Amino acid sequence: MDMKKYSVSEAADELEVDRRTLQRWVSRKAIPAPTAGIVNGRLVKFWTETEMAVLREHKNEHYAGKGFDRRTGKKAKNT
Repeated sequence: MDMKKYSVSEAADELEVDRRTLQRWVSRKAIPAPTAGIVNGRLVKFWTETEMAVLREHKNEHYAGKGFDRRTGKKAKNT
């Protein structure tokens, strides 16, 4: 059985968060780091479908959406 793999960008799109948010969660050790592998001579990082379930659960429990715009001090716009 071949399990689907999600790149950092694909995971961010799937979860509807920014890539930087995922990177911040990984650096805080809130979610598992993506698995690194070499494909066609290039380093690729990805999460499996099982790991994506952990990411979804973390998002549902801890993510409240976009924060404040640093320039204006008002709530950031959802794009």
